[in-house]
Amino acid sequence: MNVILVSNRLSRAITLGPRHVWLIALFCALALLGSLTLASWATYTFTRSFGISLPAIPGTPVAQQKQIDLLAVKLGQMQAQMVRLDGLTRRVSDKTGIDAKPFLSSTSAPQGGATPLLASRPVSLKSLQALTSQTDRQIELAIDQFSVVDTILTEQRQKSWQLPANLPTSSGLRSSLYGWRIDPFNGRQSFHEGIDFIGDIGTPIYAAAGGTVLRAERHAEYGNMVEIDHGNGLTSRYAHASALLVREGEAVKSGQKIALLGNTGRSTGPHMHFEVRYKGIAQNPLYFLHVDGSPTATMAAVD
Repeated sequence: MNVILVSNRLSRAITLGPRHVWLIALFCALALLGSLTLASWATYTFTRSFGISLPAIPGTPVAQQKQIDLLAVKLGQMQAQMVRLDGLTRRVSDKTGIDAKPFLSSTSAPQGGATPLLASRPVSLKSLQALTSQTDRQIELAIDQFSVVDTILTEQRQKSWQLPANLPTSSGLRSSLYGWRIDPFNGRQSFHEGIDFIGDIGTPIYAAAGGTVLRAERHAEYGNMVEIDHGNGLTSRYAHASALLVREGEAVKSGQKIALLGNTGRSTGPHMHFEVRYKGIAQNPLYFLHVDGSPTATMAAVD
């Protein structure tokens, strides 16, 4: 097939054979492909420069990576829960005499068995997510059960050492509880190891129980902080104070004024951060405090 081109600008007609037609078609196809490539690159550059992410197609590596990231976050939460559970296990062990080592997360549980007759199969991402959520719920349940057991054992052995049972401030208003929360500084999920009590600057802070002052100092994150040793590995902390009224090594009584509420350290406003720790591991203060009462000088003695 020949193509004849006729124009008033041309002195003569031009005849294009089959070879010429194919070359022109190939040139047009390459030009179109180049235009599409350039448009795709421009779109990608534009969206990246404005921080816009194009939606990922399910099943692609990008979508799978997002699911892996979610599992990684959940794993981090479960690891923190295991630290809490280990702490409760050691406390129950100390009070009952049972060896805690076989029950700690650092001790691998022995496993074995004969070779299965049925063919093994890979674990899908969906089933892995379901197993992770199920394990997370089981850990939470175990923590609740151990906490109840620990509280009962503690109450049964109230003889010689003091529980931080009295409210550390007369305001009694709690703005943030013990547990997971959204961090007010970075917006990420973090574990809050105490209870926050809000109040005016200068509100008295009282010792939740008698003991010896371990620290009364300025801390980068806690601000002005007092830490009291109540015996048998049990301590309490009072953070973000505007002023400290006790010194390291000083003996204090339950209900004694030890500091004034403030807004020092890593704080967004006037409040007091209160912690209870057993052998350095943070515990839920609500297991100890008489939340319906007010600061008193009554001493709760425990073995």
